[in-house]
Amino acid sequence: QALLVGRRTIEAFDQTPVSNDVLYRAVQSAIAAPNRSCSEPWRFIQVGPETVRAFAGLKRKLSQSMETADGSSSVLDWTKVPGWCVVTTKINPNDVEVELEDLKSVCCGIQNFMLSMWSEGVGTKWTSGPVQKTQEFANLCQVDTTFERVVGCIWYGYAAGGAKYADPRRRKKTVANVLSQLP
Repeated sequence: QALLVGRRTIEAFDQTPVSNDVLYRAVQSAIAAPNRSCSEPWRFIQVGPETVRAFAGLKRKLSQSMETADGSSSVLDWTKVPGWCVVTTKINPNDVEVELEDLKSVCCGIQNFMLSMWSEGVGTKWTSGPVQKTQEFANLCQVDTTFERVVGCIWYGYAAGGAKYADPRRRKKTVANVLSQLP
């Protein structure tokens, strides 16, 4: 319970590398998630520095149209994120319901991934901005968009200053606000 309630999204990472063993255990936890008829609709792609630099170049190109009024960009320097894992899901254009169920399974897997990382002191952020929706991004990840699509990226690393300083983001709703009961 403490792990589930205590997990936080990390916005700033230090540059300490995360062991591939930690990543392996996170993916192992992810693929243990419930999934429709054991469809295993996910794929996890570990991204290295060369590809991240290509992502950053793509982001710069697209960000020119998203600059703030003062001319600055409000986005994080992607090359400073120590770990990247791109997550995909199968697509099924002939059966939208199956595709939706597979997406739900992938979301469960991502949550398991992030909890596994957190259990080892590694912070995460699940991100899925406009860059990740482009064909160029899919091409850089070697994602064949006729069979799968990018659900998002999980950034991972050790929190700058330590995880105990991560923003605890208070929830607006309590259990009483979201739990209803029927006879």
